[in-house]
Amino acid sequence: MGFDPASFTSFDYLGFDFDGTTASFRYELVGETTESFVETVTFESVSFETDATKPAQPHLDSVLSLLGAVLGLSYFKAAAPPVVRVPDSLLAPAAIDYLRTVLREGLAEFAYRAELPGFLEPQIVGEPRTSTIESALSSGTPLVPIGGGKDSVVSVESLALSRAVVQFAVNPNVVIKRVAEVSGHRLISATRTIDRHLLELNADGALNGHVPVTAMNSLIAVAQSLILGLGPVVMSNESSASDPTLHWNGEPVNHQWSKSLEAERLLSDVLRDHAGLEQAYFSLLRPFSELRIARGFASTTRYDQAIVSCNRAFRLGVGNVGWCGDCDKCRFVFLAMAPYMSSERLTGIFGKNMFEDATQLPGYRALLGLDAHKPFECVGEEAECSVAMSLASRQPDWANSAVVEQLRTEIPNLSEGSSELEEQVFAESDAAIPPSFAEAAHALV
Repeated sequence: MGFDPASFTSFDYLGFDFDGTTASFRYELVGETTESFVETVTFESVSFETDATKPAQPHLDSVLSLLGAVLGLSYFKAAAPPVVRVPDSLLAPAAIDYLRTVLREGLAEFAYRAELPGFLEPQIVGEPRTSTIESALSSGTPLVPIGGGKDSVVSVESLALSRAVVQFAVNPNVVIKRVAEVSGHRLISATRTIDRHLLELNADGALNGHVPVTAMNSLIAVAQSLILGLGPVVMSNESSASDPTLHWNGEPVNHQWSKSLEAERLLSDVLRDHAGLEQAYFSLLRPFSELRIARGFASTTRYDQAIVSCNRAFRLGVGNVGWCGDCDKCRFVFLAMAPYMSSERLTGIFGKNMFEDATQLPGYRALLGLDAHKPFECVGEEAECSVAMSLASRQPDWANSAVVEQLRTEIPNLSEGSSELEEQVFAESDAAIPPSFAEAAHALV
């Protein structure tokens, strides 16, 4: 008869086990039938020379307990039942509040695209933990998650000017390994293994869609840092990640919510209040727009043949992954870099001149806000896309390309631009960067 989401009444997070290397998280969907799942995360346990004080076991246990709750969203969404159960005394009140917000905001795109009635706000059942954990300051060598694109390159290069850096990835692909090798800094990886039973249910009619992967990987990174005795997890999320993709029933839906400033602050706060960790998590690039970061990346050339931000290329599973040259992410990154690179250099990175491909016009119209809403992808704000296209249109290398010429007919003042809009795009926004990292944040950007 197939999988019927409506037949399930609760999603139960049963708890976790940790043997020093692998954490196993247990879940059940409960209703007319019961579907059980086990997800594992295997961490590296190498030795590092560090002056940092290694946090106590309660800090790690608290991070793992929260990690399990957030990883559970992948299984919860299969039926999106009205009740979520968590073990008594496992999560502090702050962690339960955080889970409630991640369910609502982190699964907002999923709910919208699955045509559910509204945002997901299940009842969370379980007695909160009453004990507290002694506070510990996250110090020592920063752990920098990298994704194979320009943003984390800028973070790593900026930090490396003044301190040691350790790079990190969950299930790193060939691009991430290639970028890490070019950097010359050590790459640490964790392996996340989703229960294959979920994939079977997806094929049988379970609900499926976008989950807040950055929140999940961020907590894996924090746990990995604790296991190794390293310092804060330093992300590379920019200001435009806070920009919503669209509004639904009068409220914002953001494809990048778990990369947003709101999500960053919430996670930093819950790590303090639930796990006792101070200054354990922040984004070095939070004050800056994508254009400022692209300008910073353009100052170095050694990563040109290493980086790839194309998610479509990753999904194809090709061994030597490159840019597909025909997706929203490729269009945006090409646009963001165009004001700061020659046609020869940028075409060499992508393998094609995307501005000379007239079939890309609908995609660029969407990025500029000429369509209903911006794409469901990790792309910049419409304002910075408009500024980037304006800046590119003033440069001889790009001015006469097919895409730019057509957009100039649709936007008569494209090349003149707006000084007010440019000032807005290049201004610094709110951030929560610890003072000891403020200089590094401005090293390249």
